[in-house]
Amino acid sequence: MKKLILATALFCSVATFAQKDEIKVLKRLDNMESQPTQKDVDKMNEALKVLDTKVDVLSDEDKVLYYYYKASQPMLEVMMVAMKNPNDFAAIQKASIQFSKPEVLEELGNNYRSVVEIEKKLGKKEYTEDIKPMIDMLKQQLSQTALQLNGQKKYKEASQVFYSMYKFDKTDGSSLENAAITAVQAEDYPTAEKLYEEFANSDYLKNGIVYYATNKASGQEETMPNRDTRVKMIAMGTHEKPRDEKVSNKLPDTYKMLASLADHNKNTAKVKEYYAKAIELNPTDAELKTSAARIYFNEAYELLKDDQTLVDEINNNRANKAKYDELMEKRKAVFAKTVPLFEKAYGLNAADANTKALLKMAYEVTGQKEKAEKVK
Repeated sequence: MKKLILATALFCSVATFAQKDEIKVLKRLDNMESQPTQKDVDKMNEALKVLDTKVDVLSDEDKVLYYYYKASQPMLEVMMVAMKNPNDFAAIQKASIQFSKPEVLEELGNNYRSVVEIEKKLGKKEYTEDIKPMIDMLKQQLSQTALQLNGQKKYKEASQVFYSMYKFDKTDGSSLENAAITAVQAEDYPTAEKLYEEFANSDYLKNGIVYYATNKASGQEETMPNRDTRVKMIAMGTHEKPRDEKVSNKLPDTYKMLASLADHNKNTAKVKEYYAKAIELNPTDAELKTSAARIYFNEAYELLKDDQTLVDEINNNRANKAKYDELMEKRKAVFAKTVPLFEKAYGLNAADANTKALLKMAYEVTGQKEKAEKVK
């Protein structure tokens, strides 16, 4: 038993030394007064790779270093490409695109937040102060890129950048909404549906607030990034008439859009689900109900596409009782499937003449004469 304990202690000691060696690499980089070289960045990458599996046993101070350089890793890689080939804009752009991928930015954002949270716990702001302008610069760069792409009508690319912004900072729900909107403009309906569904389930849509104020010079109402910014703008005298609006007010229209997208994507079950949620949230929207009724009507009508052929076959077999009865039962079975669909359509839009006529016929064919008589 003592030998086992000794072996375990030795293992822990070796692991600790390894961690210290890797942390030394990061501290050396941290204390450099000149720009890092490719060799420095390679050593940093090797150190981070080793520490990736040992984060949990690091001290809080060492965790700050680890997360700080994990967050800096993508940007340092781009910087190395730019230093090596300052005039090779294609290479720099390629490196930047890799850096701007949603999954990369999501990890980067998580690493930044880890630094801020740990330093807050330690009562420090050393790296937090460095990170804040980097975050702001990155957000501004992404925002400008997204808006430029949108202005150039490169909607698919704009959607991807907006989504990257959201993955970087999930409190920025407006970027997720913009990603969904531009995906629709790009006519990429499967992606748009996924993005709108994520938007519908986001905390931003459920609990977010949009802050408005009117620009005194232009007279136009403008959206503010947050309440504090609006307070400052009003205090400066450039804006007036502050107004708040709950983002949750967009929920009915979001589900309405989702229903339309699911319809584009030929997913009838999802269309019904989305319309049901939209109507539940906004039961007085007549246009919404009419659109939902159309889905049920079309599904029922599709079931009857061969009805005239079946009727002709029935008429041709009046002399053959067995065949005639068989065909009549077949027709009755088809209409039985349409009844709940026509009923749903009628419940949503009772004024539609086609729905009334076919529901009445469905009742009659299925032997429900009393119900047929009630359809007016």
